[in-house]
Amino acid sequence: MTRKQKFMVSLVLIAVLFFTFKLMFFTGMGGTTALPLGGAVREILAPLQKGITLITTALKNVPVYFKDNRFLQQQNKEMAEKIVRLEEEVYALKEQELENQRLLLLLQYKEEKSGNYDLAMARVIGRNHANWYETLLVDQGSKQGIWPGMVVVNHDGLIGRVIAVTKNTAEVLLILDREGAVGARIFENRHTPGVVVGTSNSQYLQMIHLPHDLPIEPNQTVVTSGLSGVYPPGIRIGKVIEVLPEPGGLMKRATLKPFVDFFRLEEVFIIKQVKIPEEQVAPQEEVRAEDTLAGFGGEK
Repeated sequence: MTRKQKFMVSLVLIAVLFFTFKLMFFTGMGGTTALPLGGAVREILAPLQKGITLITTALKNVPVYFKDNRFLQQQNKEMAEKIVRLEEEVYALKEQELENQRLLLLLQYKEEKSGNYDLAMARVIGRNHANWYETLLVDQGSKQGIWPGMVVVNHDGLIGRVIAVTKNTAEVLLILDREGAVGARIFENRHTPGVVVGTSNSQYLQMIHLPHDLPIEPNQTVVTSGLSGVYPPGIRIGKVIEVLPEPGGLMKRATLKPFVDFFRLEEVFIIKQVKIPEEQVAPQEEVRAEDTLAGFGGEK
């Protein structure tokens, strides 16, 4: 087919379509019955008209869809941000509640021990990252009357002692460290000798140099003996969880679980002064003043 023939066919098709739509228009006006030819054409073209109408309606709804979609996306973003804010608020409230509980226990302990110790509260501001269980740093120093050798405790028990100070900070050697040995005894039967030291497992302590006939068994409580001259007597250290013989059988040792949760330390007390010298403390006074287990927050 030549270009001229194609052009003529196109003109004919356009004329037919034009005539058809005009016919449909006029047959649809002013009456309820279409002319036979117009009706037939309308029947033939009805599906086409329906498709065109559906496409036109869909195209009209496209902007609405995108507008609604953007609105929903914005709503989802705002809701997600609100959920994050609410979770942060809940977390902050939980942290505040836990802090209040800790401070209440510390305050109660300070009041109970006010006749025995002059206590200064300090916050933990740093840890030894090379060995988490070796030392910690607190926010009290020489300006606040803190000096090396002072003992550090909380309401649960013994933590360690100050080994170095600056004007506003103090470094505390924990009893979990192998250099932090403590003279100790069994609370229940008041037997002494024994030394508590750190172990390769930083979660536990060992009480060593125990005579083979010393009555010691699991669940007994170990407290400071006061014999070293560094730690006041009667401060809780840990609970016996296992007793093992030393090589040779002449001595034995006990594994202890500390009462203090060293991993969660946030506030501590530094004993600035022991008000009752240990040599003047009668046995019954020592028990009341130092550790009727409830004095350190009760059994764990």
